[in-house]
Amino acid sequence: TFEPPTSQRVLRMGLADSAELWLLPRLLPLFEATAPRMRIVSVPVQFRTVGAALAAGLDAAVTVADELPANIRRQELYCDSFTCLYDSRHTPLRTLTKKEYFARSHVIVSYNGDLRGVVEDALHETRNVRCSVPSFAHVGALIEGTSMLATVPHPVADQIRALRPHLKKKPLPFALEGSALELLWPLATDDDEPCRFLRAKILQVAREARPTRAS
Repeated sequence: TFEPPTSQRVLRMGLADSAELWLLPRLLPLFEATAPRMRIVSVPVQFRTVGAALAAGLDAAVTVADELPANIRRQELYCDSFTCLYDSRHTPLRTLTKKEYFARSHVIVSYNGDLRGVVEDALHETRNVRCSVPSFAHVGALIEGTSMLATVPHPVADQIRALRPHLKKKPLPFALEGSALELLWPLATDDDEPCRFLRAKILQVAREARPTRAS
């Protein structure tokens, strides 16, 4: 019988880098309070790799995904939306126009290791990219003390600002909607009690961490 307070189960999660930033810091305290002996192993995944990672033994994943095999369950958490993050001490902004947005230098996240990000793919317009990085993990540190902008999902911006409150959000001067962030898990774990416990906690965190859009 599964008893969370005494279980020593190790759970393996695949997380997109954007999900790792806001999910793990909220998930771990829940485990500390209710299942202090359970452990989590987090591995990086993204839409190209998550199917193979789940097939290789992950208990769950949180990422954007395309088509997946029929033996993978999926539940939408929310649809990503984006905001502009900047250092208000270096460059105060009253409003951000599209002209100014494209005139400024940017830090972007590219999973392809190039100078294209979500804005280029959606708008077919090119930003003045100063630096391209493979994840959102260090975006806050990179724009701090500079005039550069970063376009990031709202939950990522909120998590960065919790550590760097002088960074501010501004609405983008154009519409930019992302893809649905989903909770994914193998059909074989449907009735596995520790895995169901993990999924319930992920859903709880997602409900409590709905994206906030205020600047």
